[in-house]
Amino acid sequence: MSVAEAAHRPANTGRAIRLWLGFLLVIAAGVGLAWIGAGSLRPELTETGLQFREVKGGHGDRITPADAALMDYVLTSDDGTVLDSSESHGGAQPFAMAQVFPGFAEAMTKMQEGGEYRFTMPQRLAFGNSPPPQGFPANTSLTFEVRVRKVVRGGAAMMQQGAPQQQQ
Repeated sequence: MSVAEAAHRPANTGRAIRLWLGFLLVIAAGVGLAWIGAGSLRPELTETGLQFREVKGGHGDRITPADAALMDYVLTSDDGTVLDSSESHGGAQPFAMAQVFPGFAEAMTKMQEGGEYRFTMPQRLAFGNSPPPQGFPANTSLTFEVRVRKVVRGGAAMMQQGAPQQQQ
């Protein structure tokens, strides 16, 4: 090929453009798939301000106000300080919606037996307009990590019947 022929040969720019477009398409697809995959890591934000995330799915029906549930939990503040845990009370603890913070009760309606959950609530969902109890830092969110060991259908009534007997 002579120099004159090389000078008049059209540049192969179409091939380079297709290569770059293909490269950008692969990157965009990867970013899109990562965004979709990260969806399970983003918490659901309810109208009340509860941020709820399912860490591991459970099975069966969701917990209702009539049910009781045996749960392991860890409660932490914004800075990660552990404020309470089921371990400090001897292990998994029984809960019924009527006996817990309003924010915790709201979260319970999203839980199933065998599931693991993480939820964060503003203090107003725990204590209303009252100041937090001693040991709870003011103006901090409360984060719970919960594992539902067992759900007892209709168990809330049994817990309420047992409560007056325990006080006597």
